[in-house]
This record gives sequence, structure tokens and C-alpha cells, in this order.
Amino acid sequence: MLPAKLLAFSVQGGTLVPRYLTERDDVWVREILEDLDGLVGRTASEVSESFAGRVMDRARRSGAHPRAVAGIWHACSRIWTLRTSAPLRPEHVREAVFEEAARTATRDEALAAAAARLNSTADQVLLSLFADRPGARRLVTPPDAHSPRAIVLRYNLSLLQGLLLRATELDVIARSQVRSVVRFAKLRRLLCTYHALDDGLRISLSGPLSILRQTTKYGYALAGFVPAAVVTPGWAIEAQCNVLGESTRLRATSADPIASTHVLPKDFDSAVERRLARDVRRLGTPWQITRETQVIRAGGRVFFPDFTLTRGSDRVLVEIVGYYTPEYLASKLRVLREAGLERIVVCVDESLACDRADFRASAVLPYRGHVDAAALIAAAERVAAQTKMV
Repeated sequence: MLPAKLLAFSVQGGTLVPRYLTERDDVWVREILEDLDGLVGRTASEVSESFAGRVMDRARRSGAHPRAVAGIWHACSRIWTLRTSAPLRPEHVREAVFEEAARTATRDEALAAAAARLNSTADQVLLSLFADRPGARRLVTPPDAHSPRAIVLRYNLSLLQGLLLRATELDVIARSQVRSVVRFAKLRRLLCTYHALDDGLRISLSGPLSILRQTTKYGYALAGFVPAAVVTPGWAIEAQCNVLGESTRLRATSADPIASTHVLPKDFDSAVERRLARDVRRLGTPWQITRETQVIRAGGRVFFPDFTLTRGSDRVLVEIVGYYTPEYLASKLRVLREAGLERIVVCVDESLACDRADFRASAVLPYRGHVDAAALIAAAERVAAQTKMV
């Protein structure tokens, strides 16, 4: 994800247009990759100096925009990483050197005494002393080769992610692997609703700029969801974004040159869900918990409950909500109630509230960290009893 200062875009008639790189940019991107290969083993300070000088100059001569060059460099920094390279553990070396320095008169004496103490040499001690400092870490070769085309597509994805951090609202259209995309949205704990389409699903999400609290954390969660959204054929994203002091419309589709770097697993749960299922089974309660496989349709909305609790003829749905606002919870419960689906318990993590206002309802079970299994069973009992009385 590109930081704000590296976002390349234009605004044309209220439309936000990302400046994606194309195949024509592969030439200068290839030169950057060659420069990176030549810098392997150099310190972070040397790498930064080379970028500010030789790398940037070469890219400019090729016609590349400085912001795009910096963006490519940023994308590459997630692949060509910096690591501590030292014959001895720096923290142990510093401890020995500083203690010996307090007992000796000169720098050389302290290094020699520390080397003897560590069964090493003064040269190795000196090489290791500050090797873990950010500027002294060294560039290493990535395990896999990366082509200029792959780097360009990865950059374009990072550009889209960065722009969507400026969104107030957005719709994601998924036309295949719908359930997996929904599960990933839930895993990221996003504020979203689902609407059935003739050829797929529209996922309507709150943007980071629409919430009062958790803006940064929520923004990163949304950015982490984007790769899962763009991996499916025929995807589309429509967003309302605030940039340059005005509201603009952004549209991205599968026709755009964006990398599909994500692979959607067939089944995956959050740690909260795994623990809850385990804890309910260990209670020894007559209630049985199973993963919900049935999609619930209520009016024009679609719901994907996480679990079903059953006890004889009683059946209570369970949904674990991530980020939320009181309005979001009230709307969800109202739609379910109007559709006659009142047997549901919505579990909400109080630490993920996106608004300072409080919300209480018998069908809402607040928690922090993990859902209390006994409290969930008690809530299911209440919901089942209330619906029987109606």
C-alpha cells in the first residue's frame, strides 16, 4: 500500500483516475531491479544514497515520473528486505563492550577485552557492534525472482489500496468465489452489508473516512481485503473518495492492470471463531454448534451467519461482527426482524466500536478478546424463549 505522498492520480470532472503504470514502464522498472540486484549486501544507508542518486537519475532519463519511481522503490522494499548481518549478536557485543569500556582506558582496549570475553576478534566485535541499527542492516536477495511486469502490477495494486484509504464508502462486486470473498471480509472484520445480484454479490463497505474512531486500523484492514477482492474474475470496485478537498468517484475493474497476488483458501476462520467453537463444545451443553452453510436472504440483503446453535427444534443463528457502529447494528437487526428472522445473536467486540455512542439490545452480545461461550449459550436461551412467547 502506497503512502499518501506517493499516490499518483488525477481528478477529471469529479472522477478520480489512478495513474497506473503500463507495459511501457517495464523498461525503467527493469533498470531499477538491476540496480537492486547490484546493491545486495550493501547497508541500508548505502541503498538509500544510491536510490536518491543513480537510480532516480536513470529512471528520470527514461521518462519516468519521480513519484512513480519512488512508488516502485517502495513496492520493491517489501520484497528486497533488509536484515542484520553480523558474525556476533549485536546486543551481546554491546553489553560486553560497554562493560569493558567502563574498566579500560582506551577504545582499542575495550574492543580487545570484549573480543576475548566473547571468544572472538576485535574486527568481528567492531563489525557486530551496531549491525542491527536501521542504517546498518544489509539488503538481501528475495527468495523468488520478480519480473518488471509483476512489479508494475504489484505497484498498481498498492496505488489502488492507497487511494481507497481516502474512501467514505465503496461497493465491491464479486462474481465468483463469493463465499470465500465474504469470509475474507469477515476475517478482516470490515463494516459491510451484502446484496444479491443476478450474477454475483455486491458488498457495500464503509470507508475509513466515514467512521469516527479506529480510522487507521480500519483503513489497513480494508487495504488488506482489496487483494482478495481483485483475485476473482469480473470484479469491480466503485468508491466515493475525498481527495484534494473534494468528493470524487473512483471505479476500478478487472480490466485494469492490477496484480492478483492473493489466493483465496477454501475455508478459513479467525482465532475468535475457532476458540468459540471449541469452547461451546467443551461446555457439555445440549446446544450444538455448527458452521453455518446456508445463506440467509432478508429483503434485498443477504446475510452470512458464522454459526448455527441447535437444540432439538430450537435453532439460533450466530454472527460475529468486527468493526461496527450503532447505526450498523440497528440496521442489521431491523432488516432481520422485518424478514421474520429474529433468532439470531450478534457478537460484537467492544474494542472495535467505530463510534462513541453505545448500543444495547437483547440480541447483541458484547465481548472483548474472545466470545464467552457460556454467555453466548445464555443469550441463545433468551432469544429462543422470547421468540416462543411472541
